Amino acid sequence: MKARVLYEPELEFRAGNRHIDPRHGISLFGPADADSPTAPHQIPIALVGPAPALDGIRKWLQRCQNPIEAKETKPGQENLHQPFPGFSGDSQFGSTLVFDDALVREIPARQLRRLARAEVASATAEAVEIYADAARSLAETGRCRVVICARPDELHDREDRPPQETGDKPETKADEREAGGDFHDLLKAVTLGLQAPLQLIRRETWTGTRPKTDNEVTRPLQDEATRAWNLHTALYYKAGGTPWRMPRHSSDLATCYIGISFYRTATGEELHTAVAQVFNERGDGVVVRGGTAQISKHDRQPHLALADAKRLLLDALAEYRHTHGHQPARIVIHKTSKFTRSETDGFYEAADERDIDHVDMIWIQRRGAPHLYRTGQLPPLRGTSVQMDERSLLLYTRGSVPYFRTYPGLYVPQPLLIRPASQNTDLQLAATDILGLSKMNWNNAQLDERDPLTLRTSYRVGSILKHVPSIAKIATRYAYYM
Repeated sequence: MKARVLYEPELEFRAGNRHIDPRHGISLFGPADADSPTAPHQIPIALVGPAPALDGIRKWLQRCQNPIEAKETKPGQENLHQPFPGFSGDSQFGSTLVFDDALVREIPARQLRRLARAEVASATAEAVEIYADAARSLAETGRCRVVICARPDELHDREDRPPQETGDKPETKADEREAGGDFHDLLKAVTLGLQAPLQLIRRETWTGTRPKTDNEVTRPLQDEATRAWNLHTALYYKAGGTPWRMPRHSSDLATCYIGISFYRTATGEELHTAVAQVFNERGDGVVVRGGTAQISKHDRQPHLALADAKRLLLDALAEYRHTHGHQPARIVIHKTSKFTRSETDGFYEAADERDIDHVDMIWIQRRGAPHLYRTGQLPPLRGTSVQMDERSLLLYTRGSVPYFRTYPGLYVPQPLLIRPASQNTDLQLAATDILGLSKMNWNNAQLDERDPLTLRTSYRVGSILKHVPSIAKIATRYAYYM
């Protein structure tokens, strides 16, 4: 076996300029769609929450119109933390948030006091109803692009209880937490039909301080510039903008990337259902919900029957064509469980029906892959890949980053194990795709995410759609699930 390190993928910004770091790229060139007439140069914002929170959010967002200095770093590691350039028409973002007192809904203190006294489940359900009604009244005006909701401090649901992280496997519980707590998921689920997506924000985002806890493990708080980067990048995307995208060479095939996941409904009574997130190489994404799945007796994992696999891919391709105006020349399907013969046959039949010749089906194992070790204290470089055999490749999407001159994580990074289920799949190309897609997260402006966009979105979408009736119409824009 021989290890090789893939080049850090570049991203595309304004006027086709490129850089490997989203923050540095925007600071130098501006968002990818900055010169487009449809870019969100003004973003009307609606606000929902308690009066003190609304005042604090508004003041902090107005402060973020101006540059914010980066966190002080060790000599040589200045790229790890980038200053925030400010969010205004005069900054590189070329966009500004617009506030209007008519687009504010204050949650009365008496309702919040009632939440604090109620049992967790009923308090969460009541909070969702209160916030959803307020968000609905604002979105129906047609005057706001994004609704910002201040998460109530009185709630103590799953999202408010940090996991106890030990050993070298904290990412399991951290991923569950990142997929959203009960309030987040339920509120997103009941507001999927609104004209504007929601952005939930916690108190520490605008105050810079953590609430006091009793012997609970909490994550280190991000510095102010990083919090500003992450929030404003998300707002820009949710308002219809494109902060950055994957570059495409003129000779590259138009590619449709699909992430498939399974989830059980909130009651736990219904079978797993398949969800596909469809993205082109630029990161433009839509959500498609499939049919039911069956738990295999062989591996105890959910799988699709041939007909359901075919229908899921046909629906995904139809949504892709509706959104982009053409069919892709290449399909890449990512899944975290092994592909069965029925699934591969169903996907091939759908591709044949649409005359698509290039189909790559990739099983991405997130747990149990062997680890590599380097001489010294730092873990392997991000992009390190090792071909284990003809049909499997190990890939580090997190690790030491030469651009940062350090490893920016807190725990031992876990590699991904890539196994193709399709014939003639180029493993190095598959790894390059995955590494590039790991940078397409507009909730985090740092360049070293672990999961590709396809899988990351499937977790978020599944955690929300499990609360939505199967017959209900769902939003297709990924912005509604972030």
